[in-house]
Amino acid sequence: MTVKDVYNFINTIAPFHTGAEWDNPGLLIGDENAAVTKAVVALDVTGAELAQAKRVGAQLVIAHHPVIFHPQKAFLAGGVCYEAARLGIAAICAHTNLDMAPGGVNDALCEALGMTYEKLPEEYAEGFLNAGTVPGVDTAPALAAHIAKRLSAAVRFADAGVPITKIGVCSGAGADEYAEAKRAGCNAMITGDASYHDFLDAQAAGVSLFAAGHYETEIVIVDALIQKLSAAFPSAQFLPSERPCPIQTVI
Repeated sequence: MTVKDVYNFINTIAPFHTGAEWDNPGLLIGDENAAVTKAVVALDVTGAELAQAKRVGAQLVIAHHPVIFHPQKAFLAGGVCYEAARLGIAAICAHTNLDMAPGGVNDALCEALGMTYEKLPEEYAEGFLNAGTVPGVDTAPALAAHIAKRLSAAVRFADAGVPITKIGVCSGAGADEYAEAKRAGCNAMITGDASYHDFLDAQAAGVSLFAAGHYETEIVIVDALIQKLSAAFPSAQFLPSERPCPIQTVI
């Protein structure tokens, strides 16, 4: 198996060209012809993932968030990109293309939440939205408690004061899609990050908004992706990142 083989497989389940125009998915570091026997699967490529890859002998890190996102003018010693190249560790990043893909991040989040769901057509939020229900849950406090339990997350929410009949889902930084969720008939929205004004605006629009954390709403893809990769490449080993959520909450 080579880096290119892994890239090609991910391209079949989450085509890189479907990523948002502002995004930067793809093979971002390394030699596509390099052999791979072990890979670390993660949300990010940080020093922790590189240290893990070096320790276990992995030649590749497969991450959700692009390790190169904004233009960089320098790659210096100590920086993640420089160190990955120096260590001969490649990086493949599947971001918005994996968010919206069948079996991708949004689907994995709905599965983790035990939802009955469907992918909304591309006319809604350019394909970044799922919608569905949590059986037996129809109030905002009950849904918040359900999310917290299923994701082991601290959940912030604004209750619009209406029974919840249809829930929009957009992992990560998707709070600004609450209006598109409402247009699709949703009166609740689950995402990772939301600002104070996102909560106010969604509540005023009649949409209960729930923010369960960027990490918590996206980490669910790691195990799902490992299962797919392990089935496609049974002779290789795919290991989850050992790095926990970097954000701590004190209540």
